[in-house]
Amino acid sequence: MPIEIKELRIVVKIEEDKPSFQSHSPLDKVQLESIKSDLIRECTNKVLEKIKEKSER
Repeated sequence: MPIEIKELRIVVKIEEDKPSFQSHSPLDKVQLESIKSDLIRECTNKVLEKIKEKSER
């Protein structure tokens, strides 16, 4: 059964570790992929929570 989500607000807090000895070092590919994966995981969890809340009603 498909679920239609008409409106969904996802709030994600992104925290960066700020190294004190480096200034604006570019992210390498592995770090960037890790950040993307974390963001996708967090958003997916929020969507699943909303679906669960809706199904419990």
